[in-house]
Amino acid sequence: MVDDGDPGVLIQTGINNPIAIGLAASLLQEAGIPFFVTDQNSTAQQESGNAFGWWNVRVPREREAEAREILQSVEDSK
Repeated sequence: MVDDGDPGVLIQTGINNPIAIGLAASLLQEAGIPFFVTDQNSTAQQESGNAFGWWNVRVPREREAEAREILQSVEDSK
């Protein structure tokens, strides 16, 4: 979970397949990157324009580059 004092960075992904979502979550956990999943009923969903159920996450600012690399690798593996 991202620290309450800093909401972190919202990363919008094109991931909407349950298997890919599970893989992305596992890879983030293995890397030790805390993340908060935003869902279609959240304010973050409206903020991000996520009308298609894509999996968007918030991560700590200092881990953003690493998280983006992991998420991109999952998107590229489709």
